[in-house]
Amino acid sequence: MVLTDLLAQLERNPIGPGEDLRITRLVESHEMSGLLVQVRGSIPLHFHKRTQEIVHLMRGEGIVQLGAERIPVKTGAVMRIPPGQVHTFTNQGPSPAVFFVVTTPRWDEQDRFVTTP
Repeated sequence: MVLTDLLAQLERNPIGPGEDLRITRLVESHEMSGLLVQVRGSIPLHFHKRTQEIVHLMRGEGIVQLGAERIPVKTGAVMRIPPGQVHTFTNQGPSPAVFFVVTTPRWDEQDRFVTTP
């Protein structure tokens, strides 16, 4: 078992003043990853061929785009993003948005394909 404190990790790994996106790997196995994701602006529109994501918005508010659908979200929202689903997030709050994201399989930046609207 691996135990980590999300809020302590957030304090130790804050998004930098010039960063729009920070991804911190918290827990991993061959089958999954648990990531702390901080977003100041927007995440580029993208999809994953193999990766499924369970996304929990811990702090903040914004717009999640899933395909053509735009969904307002606030702290506490939980979403499932299946492989192949084009998606993005745009922060609309005064502070960086903070997510806890669980991926299956393990997070691999090579499985992130940026697309155009």
